[in-house]
Amino acid sequence: MIKMTERAAQEVRSLVASKALPETTFLRVDARPVEGKKELRLTLKLDPSEPGTNDLVETTAGTRLAVHQIVAATLGDMNLDYSEESGNFVFERPEPTA
Repeated sequence: MIKMTERAAQEVRSLVASKALPETTFLRVDARPVEGKKELRLTLKLDPSEPGTNDLVETTAGTRLAVHQIVAATLGDMNLDYSEESGNFVFERPEPTA
């Protein structure tokens, strides 16, 4: 499952407010295959609707992140952070625990 850091959640809330979207808006993560390659392109979208019945929802600091269960199973465990330096959201694999 993808977990969102508090810094990423704060940035999502800031984006929602700046676009005057409903407070119930959540961040949707999706993945699509890249044509001709063995890789996935991850996308982020602010979604003002409600998550679907096949979505897994993670809440961090009051901000929801949703990902379809098939996409979540394909991606495995990841963290979504926000880099103030680059101004971008960043996906990271968690450090393995011993």
